[in-house]
Amino acid sequence: MFSYPKRGFSLIEITIAIAIIGVMIVATSSFLARIPANGREVRDQDLALKIARSEIETLRALGYDALPLSGPFTDTLLGSLASSSASIAITAFNAKTKQVTASVTWRGASSSTRSTAITTLITQNSGLK
Repeated sequence: MFSYPKRGFSLIEITIAIAIIGVMIVATSSFLARIPANGREVRDQDLALKIARSEIETLRALGYDALPLSGPFTDTLLGSLASSSASIAITAFNAKTKQVTASVTWRGASSSTRSTAITTLITQNSGLK
């Protein structure tokens, strides 16, 4: 008898291949769905750090003797963050040094509260005067 060589794939091989491709598509789509939210989170955190850094640099330039009391501060960039607020906390670190913390809080992409802070020390002989 004349025998033909087997060609093609069996039904089981096709079913397994479709299942593997399906799992890959689901995994990729769930990963891609998170990218815009994560991109926004990164942008917001970068902006918040920029605001806090700017305030710290302003206070460092003023010098030890001109430091204000702890409390909220404003920045034109705060309007770019959803439900944002910013504050500084100034405490005595030692007799000639103050610890300054600038904090920025905002509502993140998942409606969770996010915050970032930068801390520095300012001594009596510091400042750019």
